[in-house]
Amino acid sequence: GEPFPNTDGLGGPFPPSFPGNEPEPFFNSFSIREIYDKAGDTDGKYSVPILWDKKLGTIVNNESSEIIRMLNKEFNAFAKNPDLDLYPEEKKQEIDSVNDWVYPTINNGVYRCGFATSQEAYDKAIGDLTESFDKIDTILQ
Repeated sequence: GEPFPNTDGLGGPFPPSFPGNEPEPFFNSFSIREIYDKAGDTDGKYSVPILWDKKLGTIVNNESSEIIRMLNKEFNAFAKNPDLDLYPEEKKQEIDSVNDWVYPTINNGVYRCGFATSQEAYDKAIGDLTESFDKIDTILQ
């Protein structure tokens, strides 16, 4: 198939819209909206990532920071490295402090740029985004 613009509110297409991608494995859904429909969740925004419960057939969570924390310890019984802790107690405050500005200025910041309804809103969003990229660059050096 051909890629389509997300003007229908479907949340973007799954393959076969994009050659080389694997099909969505559970329902062969065309879009993310179909996954939400299967869970009976039709009131909110259709967003990713999604943590899906195969047994209950529903969405457990769709907030990336919460999913990361769940995957860090809730599934240790299935993990190859269950002792690996990516959110150690002694680093939680520092990690949370970084996440406090990363989410609004980067994760959500790209959307604020793309969907800005005025030049002023765009200028604010792109300023926040590039400032945060500079902060991350400093942290990583």
